[in-house]
Amino acid sequence: MKAIIALTVLTIIVMAVIAVLTREKQAIQQKRREYIKKKPLSNNEQVMYWRLVGALPDYMVLAQVGLSRCLGTKDSGGLDTLTSKNLDFVICDKASDVVAVIEIDTKNHNNKTLSKEDEQKYKALKKAGIDIIRWRANSLPSEADIRERFTLLDPSKKLRVVKSKTHQTSIFGIGIGKYRNTGAG
Repeated sequence: MKAIIALTVLTIIVMAVIAVLTREKQAIQQKRREYIKKKPLSNNEQVMYWRLVGALPDYMVLAQVGLSRCLGTKDSGGLDTLTSKNLDFVICDKASDVVAVIEIDTKNHNNKTLSKEDEQKYKALKKAGIDIIRWRANSLPSEADIRERFTLLDPSKKLRVVKSKTHQTSIFGIGIGKYRNTGAG
Protein backbone atom coordinates (compact mmCIF):
# COMPACT_ATOMS: atom_id res chain seq x y z
CA MET A 1 0.00 0.00 0.00
CA LYS A 2 2.85 2.34 0.87
CA ALA A 3 4.36 1.59 -2.54
CA ILE A 4 1.15 2.59 -4.32
CA ILE A 5 0.96 5.84 -2.38
CA ALA A 6 4.63 6.58 -3.08
CA LEU A 7 4.14 5.80 -6.76
CA THR A 8 1.06 8.05 -6.90
CA VAL A 9 2.92 10.92 -5.21
CA LEU A 10 5.88 10.43 -7.55
CA THR A 11 3.55 10.45 -10.58
CA ILE A 12 1.90 13.67 -9.36
CA ILE A 13 5.32 15.30 -8.86
CA VAL A 14 6.50 14.24 -12.36
CA MET A 15 3.27 15.55 -13.92
CA ALA A 16 3.65 18.87 -12.07
CA VAL A 17 7.24 19.25 -13.31
CA ILE A 18 6.17 18.45 -16.86
CA ALA A 19 3.33 21.00 -16.62
CA VAL A 20 5.69 23.72 -15.36
CA LEU A 21 8.26 22.97 -18.08
CA THR A 22 5.54 22.95 -20.75
CA ARG A 23 4.22 26.34 -19.56
CA GLU A 24 7.73 27.81 -19.63
CA LYS A 25 8.32 26.46 -23.13
CA GLN A 26 4.99 27.88 -24.30
CA ALA A 27 5.80 31.26 -22.74
CA ILE A 28 9.15 31.34 -24.56
CA GLN A 29 7.50 30.41 -27.86
CA GLN A 30 4.78 33.02 -27.32
CA LYS A 31 7.42 35.68 -26.68
CA ARG A 32 9.13 34.76 -29.97
CA ARG A 33 5.79 35.18 -31.73
CA GLU A 34 5.21 38.67 -30.42
CA TYR A 35 4.72 40.77 -33.50
CA ILE A 36 6.26 44.15 -33.93
CA LYS A 37 5.41 46.79 -36.47
CA LYS A 38 8.08 47.58 -39.02
CA LYS A 39 8.32 49.71 -42.14
CA PRO A 40 7.82 47.83 -45.41
CA LEU A 41 10.36 50.05 -47.22
CA SER A 42 13.93 50.87 -46.27
CA ASN A 43 14.96 54.53 -46.03
CA ASN A 44 16.42 54.43 -49.57
CA GLU A 45 13.28 52.76 -50.91
CA GLN A 46 11.10 55.41 -49.27
CA VAL A 47 13.11 58.20 -50.90
CA MET A 48 12.96 56.43 -54.26
CA TYR A 49 9.23 55.76 -53.97
CA TRP A 50 8.37 59.43 -53.49
CA ARG A 51 10.69 60.47 -56.30
CA LEU A 52 9.04 57.95 -58.63
CA VAL A 53 5.58 59.16 -57.63
CA GLY A 54 6.63 62.77 -58.26
CA ALA A 55 8.31 62.01 -61.59
CA LEU A 56 5.61 59.68 -62.95
CA PRO A 57 2.28 61.10 -61.73
CA ASP A 58 0.18 59.38 -64.40
CA TYR A 59 1.47 55.90 -63.57
CA MET A 60 1.09 53.43 -60.75
CA VAL A 61 4.20 53.02 -58.64
CA LEU A 62 4.15 49.75 -56.73
CA ALA A 63 6.77 48.85 -54.15
CA GLN A 64 8.04 45.44 -52.99
CA VAL A 65 5.95 43.48 -55.47
CA GLY A 66 6.21 39.71 -55.59
CA LEU A 67 7.74 38.59 -58.88
CA SER A 68 4.88 36.16 -59.41
CA ARG A 69 2.50 39.15 -59.61
CA CYS A 70 4.29 40.34 -62.77
CA LEU A 71 5.41 37.08 -64.38
CA GLY A 72 3.70 33.84 -65.19
CA THR A 73 4.49 30.77 -67.23
CA LYS A 74 2.47 28.58 -69.50
CA ASP A 75 3.22 25.62 -67.27
CA SER A 76 3.12 25.69 -63.49
CA GLY A 77 6.75 24.75 -62.88
CA GLY A 78 8.53 27.69 -64.43
CA LEU A 79 8.75 30.14 -61.56
CA ASP A 80 9.17 27.81 -58.59
CA THR A 81 12.60 29.10 -57.62
CA LEU A 82 11.63 32.72 -58.16
CA THR A 83 8.24 32.93 -56.46
CA SER A 84 9.69 34.24 -53.22
CA LYS A 85 11.61 37.04 -54.97
CA ASN A 86 10.40 40.63 -54.77
CA LEU A 87 10.86 43.50 -57.16
CA ASP A 88 11.80 46.81 -55.54
CA PHE A 89 9.47 48.88 -57.74
CA VAL A 90 7.09 48.12 -60.57
CA ILE A 91 5.86 50.94 -62.81
CA CYS A 92 2.48 50.26 -64.43
CA ASP A 93 0.24 52.18 -66.76
CA LYS A 94 -3.38 52.86 -65.83
CA ALA A 95 -4.41 49.48 -67.25
CA SER A 96 -1.99 47.80 -64.78
CA ASP A 97 0.34 46.73 -67.58
CA VAL A 98 3.95 46.61 -66.40
CA VAL A 99 6.02 49.33 -68.06
CA ALA A 100 9.30 48.77 -66.20
CA VAL A 101 10.87 47.27 -63.11
CA ILE A 102 13.24 49.34 -60.99
CA GLU A 103 15.77 47.67 -58.74
CA ILE A 104 17.81 49.51 -56.12
CA ASP A 105 21.28 48.05 -55.66
CA THR A 106 22.52 48.35 -52.10
CA LYS A 107 26.08 47.83 -50.94
CA ASN A 108 25.22 44.12 -50.76
CA HIS A 109 24.94 44.06 -54.56
CA ASN A 110 28.21 43.69 -56.36
CA ASN A 111 27.77 45.00 -59.90
CA LYS A 112 29.90 42.24 -61.38
CA THR A 113 28.54 39.27 -59.49
CA LEU A 114 24.97 39.20 -58.27
CA SER A 115 23.27 36.17 -56.85
CA LYS A 116 22.15 33.36 -59.10
CA GLU A 117 18.55 34.09 -58.08
CA ASP A 118 18.86 37.74 -59.18
CA GLU A 119 20.35 36.59 -62.47
CA GLN A 120 17.39 34.24 -63.00
CA LYS A 121 14.98 37.00 -62.04
CA TYR A 122 16.45 39.45 -64.57
CA LYS A 123 16.56 36.83 -67.33
CA ALA A 124 12.91 35.97 -66.72
CA LEU A 125 11.90 39.65 -66.81
CA LYS A 126 13.87 40.19 -70.02
CA LYS A 127 12.25 37.17 -71.67
CA ALA A 128 8.84 38.57 -70.75
CA GLY A 129 9.76 41.87 -72.41
CA ILE A 130 9.91 43.87 -69.18
CA ASP A 131 12.52 46.63 -69.01
CA ILE A 132 14.77 46.57 -65.94
CA ILE A 133 16.32 49.73 -64.57
CA ARG A 134 18.93 49.48 -61.83
CA TRP A 135 20.08 52.39 -59.71
CA ARG A 136 22.56 52.37 -56.87
CA ALA A 137 21.20 53.17 -53.43
CA ASN A 138 24.07 55.58 -52.78
CA SER A 139 23.26 57.64 -55.89
CA LEU A 140 19.50 57.61 -56.32
CA PRO A 141 18.24 59.60 -59.30
CA SER A 142 16.37 62.86 -58.92
CA GLU A 143 12.83 63.28 -60.23
CA ALA A 144 14.31 65.01 -63.28
CA ASP A 145 16.66 62.05 -63.89
CA ILE A 146 13.72 59.66 -63.61
CA ARG A 147 11.63 61.71 -66.06
CA GLU A 148 14.61 61.78 -68.43
CA ARG A 149 14.89 58.00 -68.24
CA PHE A 150 11.25 57.68 -69.27
CA THR A 151 9.76 59.47 -72.27
CA LEU A 152 6.33 59.94 -73.81
CA LEU A 153 5.84 58.05 -77.06
CA ASP A 154 2.57 59.43 -78.38
CA PRO A 155 -0.43 61.56 -77.47
CA SER A 156 -2.04 58.65 -75.62
CA LYS A 157 0.83 59.09 -73.13
CA LYS A 158 2.27 55.61 -73.24
CA LEU A 159 5.45 55.51 -71.22
CA ARG A 160 8.53 53.78 -72.46
CA VAL A 161 12.06 53.40 -71.21
CA VAL A 162 14.59 55.55 -73.03
CA LYS A 163 17.35 53.39 -74.41
CA SER A 164 20.45 55.41 -75.06
CA LYS A 165 22.78 54.31 -77.85
CA THR A 166 25.76 55.84 -76.08
CA HIS A 167 26.04 53.59 -73.04
CA GLN A 168 25.69 49.83 -72.71
CA THR A 169 24.59 48.41 -69.39
CA SER A 170 24.60 44.66 -69.42
CA ILE A 171 23.25 42.75 -66.48
CA PHE A 172 24.94 39.36 -66.14
CA GLY A 173 25.99 39.47 -69.77
CA ILE A 174 22.43 38.81 -70.92
CA GLY A 175 22.23 42.03 -72.92
CA ILE A 176 19.39 43.79 -71.18
CA GLY A 177 19.79 46.59 -73.66
CA LYS A 178 21.42 49.92 -74.17
CA TYR A 179 20.67 52.34 -71.38
CA ARG A 180 22.05 55.63 -70.27
CA ASN A 181 24.10 54.81 -67.20
CA THR A 182 22.57 56.77 -64.32
CA GLY A 183 24.30 55.16 -61.41
CA ALA A 184 23.49 51.55 -62.25
CA GLY A 185 27.18 50.93 -62.92
